[in-house]
Amino acid sequence: MADSNPALSILVTGGGASAGLATARALVKRGHKVSAVAGDAAGALALRRAGALPVYPDLCRASEALSALRQAKADAIVHAQPQVFGEIPHAAGEPAEELASLPRISAALVEAAQAHGIKRVIALSFGYLYQTGADAAVEGDRDAAGGDLAPMLAAERCLRESDLNGVILRSGYIYGGHSAGSAALAQAIARSRRLPAGDLPASWIHEDDLAAAIVALLEADTASTGINTLNAADDNPRSPNAFATALASAIGLSAPSFGSRPFARLRRQTLGDSLLGREITLNCAQLKARCGWTPRHGSIESGLDATALTWRLREAVNADDYYNDYADEAAAAIANFAYDVALPAAVAEETAPAPAPAAAPAAAAAAPETVTTAAPPPSAGPTPWNEDDAKREERRRKALERKAKRAARQSRG
Repeated sequence: MADSNPALSILVTGGGASAGLATARALVKRGHKVSAVAGDAAGALALRRAGALPVYPDLCRASEALSALRQAKADAIVHAQPQVFGEIPHAAGEPAEELASLPRISAALVEAAQAHGIKRVIALSFGYLYQTGADAAVEGDRDAAGGDLAPMLAAERCLRESDLNGVILRSGYIYGGHSAGSAALAQAIARSRRLPAGDLPASWIHEDDLAAAIVALLEADTASTGINTLNAADDNPRSPNAFATALASAIGLSAPSFGSRPFARLRRQTLGDSLLGREITLNCAQLKARCGWTPRHGSIESGLDATALTWRLREAVNADDYYNDYADEAAAAIANFAYDVALPAAVAEETAPAPAPAAAPAAAAAAPETVTTAAPPPSAGPTPWNEDDAKREERRRKALERKAKRAARQSRG
């Protein structure tokens, strides 16, 4: 982070996965304070290990969004929640209810941001909202017709008509090691399922590159007014078929087959079906000129190699050791979060040692020092961070028993 750019306090929506998680991690590394909306236990765990503070507001309610902004004393918002609709089209189903919630979430965030005095908003959107043309889409091109895309266009319009300042970032299809769509496609390939075909060029972007673009925009000039639109994608458009084939190669499997699925004509066409039949490429010259951003993964082959490496590293983690160490690491992350608002006081067990009797042997062991740890903030979220001391101690005891049994087996063998 440049010396001229002070640290910001930022609320990230959709922070538990994909581009939202990558953005939270990148912002923390740059010295910013991050609160991020977590949708489940796995996302909250990943956020806390990255040094961000997970929060759980209902984003359809302006009052809850405002409470989260006030708790964080937020200067800016990264609205990554819509990312689920920008993932790989092979994995896109028909999330009609989630699509319908996009305009409500945008309206609630706008109301909360204006009430709190937010200085800057970066909101994710999608390159496929442009009308298909002969050349790569540039900012200001005509938007596609409504239909399935109407809620997304309405969500963008809500932001543009507000008094906020910032950027709507229309991206290529998002993929990466924390993307549910990428994992779902890899599982389909591993099970030798026939994939729906899509042979027209499309733009793609790795979640880490999208996060880098968001951070660059947040740290760039803040003098611009209103909500502008910028495009973000890698440098080499490829078809969805080529993407699936490259993913299979990256994870060591043979190329998948493409074609119509059984009974495909009997079901209603999904958003993913319509996207697979469209050519969607983006020109990102304006983003590169504005903040000097360039994608680290200029092609899907590079990005998919990084994706596969992320999955392999995750599988190599020893789950027992991971959770044994988690409680202390989470407490340290919260203790170092350095918010100005008051966090719960440190928890210390009052265990002053009783005075030793006169006949006690001189070699008696000294009483252990009291250890003070910072407690995580109260939350209605799931375990393990809400466990009480008894449950945590039981979990550690069982882990020690397992280790002792393994050591005994090794000594006998």
